[in-house]
Amino acid sequence: MSEEDLKNMSPEEIAELQKQNCIFCKIANKEIPAKIVHEDADTICVLDINPASEGHILVYPKKHYMIMPHMPDDVLAKVFKSVKLMSHTLLKTLQCNGTTVFVANGVAAGQKAPHVLIHIFPRRENDGLVQLPKYEMSDEQIEKLKKELENYTGQVFGRRKKLVKEAEFVEKKQQPADVEGKEEKEEAKEPEIRPEHRERHHEEEKTHPEQRKEKSHDKKQDERSTKNSGKPESKNGKVDLDDIAKLFGG
Repeated sequence: MSEEDLKNMSPEEIAELQKQNCIFCKIANKEIPAKIVHEDADTICVLDINPASEGHILVYPKKHYMIMPHMPDDVLAKVFKSVKLMSHTLLKTLQCNGTTVFVANGVAAGQKAPHVLIHIFPRRENDGLVQLPKYEMSDEQIEKLKKELENYTGQVFGRRKKLVKEAEFVEKKQQPADVEGKEEKEEAKEPEIRPEHRERHHEEEKTHPEQRKEKSHDKKQDERSTKNSGKPESKNGKVDLDDIAKLFGG
């Protein structure tokens, strides 16, 4: 494929092309052989073909994601569960002094493959494997950076909390019909009548059956009204999102 062809492709088409030619996807699909040390339904762990040290392992999701920020939280949790397992395995089997977990997001960070990879390096004292330079910052620079980071993370997590609350509310509002039917049946249960009062109860039932039905119906209506108070009304079974936003201060 020529450079001209690439220029005429959309970002989505380029991403799909990268996925089709991704070596790590092919390893996960068993199209290319690799030294697999562990895998499950969502993640795979292989020995790096060009290791930085003995025991250098790559952990990554089987599904194609280019960089870590693209990964959903549930997938990220599964991948790092495997990272924890591999780190512990290296410590126990190689008797190393520690491990370094490294992720490169983007070319500037050193990423070479278009698939997110988590590197795990076995470490020993004074191995010189990773040496970070010291960067000097003034107190004013640190304070300014802290505020910028806090503002952004506050906005992101604030939105997430609101979305979680809205999702919980919608789920509660849209309970299955069998659950609601069960609740109604429980409401309609008759109170237990002691033996000495049963005869009088049956006489009342015979004398005023219609009045008794009306009272039971009114009681159900009152209880349903109390249960639904404070919640937005649904239209044709669909929850009004504007009402939800108001309820949660949106």
